[in-house]
Amino acid sequence: MGWKCSLIIIENKDHFNDDIAILNTIGKGDYTYSSSCTLDECIYPRDESINIGYFNGNIIICDDYQLTTTSLERARNLELTPTEKGLISLFPASEIITVACHSAINYHGYSLIEHGIKTRLKSMSSNEDKLEFGPRLVEENKLYKSSKLKDGVHFWTYDNDPEVYAEDQLMEEFTFKIAARRLGVALNYADGEALMEQVIFKKYRKIKPEVSQEEKPNNQKIKWVKYAIIIGIILIWQLLKRTVFS
Repeated sequence: MGWKCSLIIIENKDHFNDDIAILNTIGKGDYTYSSSCTLDECIYPRDESINIGYFNGNIIICDDYQLTTTSLERARNLELTPTEKGLISLFPASEIITVACHSAINYHGYSLIEHGIKTRLKSMSSNEDKLEFGPRLVEENKLYKSSKLKDGVHFWTYDNDPEVYAEDQLMEEFTFKIAARRLGVALNYADGEALMEQVIFKKYRKIKPEVSQEEKPNNQKIKWVKYAIIIGIILIWQLLKRTVFS
């Protein structure tokens, strides 16, 4: 087991609370309210839902990797995605942080948007080369400062621990230290427990189109059609037997 998460954290200067406007902006206008949940339950929902909560002057969107995959894993520069442009239209002066991680491959990625401009992006995993654009953040520099550098590669050692740790193995430290830039707490430490377990999020899921009565299969009708076909085959067989063998 390990951490798996996908978050968009938006500085909420004007106390914005219109979830529907956010859903429309990120291309999820066909999603509707499903239930309430905690961050612990929706940080990795595995149900293709969008979950929205409010904490410490921020809007938190848990997107189940639907949006962050494009903005982080598939990014090759600091260009804005359509989703990011939409959020900037709602929050032009806000800081927007996107973070994601997945422990199965030691993947972590994050980006920072300031006043409508993406200024930082980093993405890496155990089986992918590191991609990074823009100057490193203060939070990153603190982590890199504690590392050692050999042949241009960062690695970490700790007192009384013989292991040498590569950068992808610090997935949690990078992910949650960057998220804490806005949240004020690190989700993988005790100070993040209240946010994980007590703050209520709203879960939104895609509306499934209703099937009209005309489109619904008539099981009773199908059953009688099958019977009629079987009876017809039997009658034809009996007729053939009488004709051939009479």
